[in-house]
Amino acid sequence: MEAQGRLVGERYRLRRRVGAGASGTVWQAFDERAAREVAVKRPRLPGDPEDEAYRRAAHRLYREARAAARVDHPAAVRIHDVVVEEAGLDGLPWIVMEWVPGESLHEVLRRGPVEAPEAARIGLAVLGSLRAAHAVGIVHRAVRPAKVLLGPHGRVVLTDFGTARAPDEGPHRGAGPEADLRSLGDLLRTAVGDRAPAAPLGPLIASLRAGDGAGRPDAEEVERHLREVAGTRRPAPGRRDAIRSGPSA
Repeated sequence: MEAQGRLVGERYRLRRRVGAGASGTVWQAFDERAAREVAVKRPRLPGDPEDEAYRRAAHRLYREARAAARVDHPAAVRIHDVVVEEAGLDGLPWIVMEWVPGESLHEVLRRGPVEAPEAARIGLAVLGSLRAAHAVGIVHRAVRPAKVLLGPHGRVVLTDFGTARAPDEGPHRGAGPEADLRSLGDLLRTAVGDRAPAAPLGPLIASLRAGDGAGRPDAEEVERHLREVAGTRRPAPGRRDAIRSGPSA
């Protein structure tokens, strides 16, 4: 049973539950070996653990979480470990991620939409993490405000790569990189709402959300437009944001 105080993988002590949803439950935990705070996600699958389909899905989750650990970008949540306990009857992995203090974009937007330059800044970070994921064959599939954390020092972090889709699972309708870009358009639309200052992002949002992928801009075009609105320039080659530091369910 998941409970406060439980020790997962003989090192991660569950402290408090910080989120729960259809995809699973997230705990703030303490890594007793590395002496640091972490976020631990317990995915959820429908069905009976005794069923073959369930066991295949649990194994896929494990492999996809390990594959997602290869995504390397300052705006992509780091996956530290993937644990399957031998005593567990359901075979589901515990996904151990970096702990990111702060609010989700979903929580921020409850207080109202953000200005276009701030939405563009957030969009740039999310786009960067998505491009890093796509480069190693990972599709996020769940880009939305609840999955975007706004941490200290202006850091933006896209979470939940641990349940993303790896390419070796075969074709999945609407689940390719283009679907992530469309979801980015939805994210930007939600972030700016109906406010007039969103005008600089209007054409980009419309093109990203277009039903016909033929007219959708590629990632480089999206980045160029977002940088213009955010008022930033492309960083010099080799330069990266230095900030690194819980994900939602």
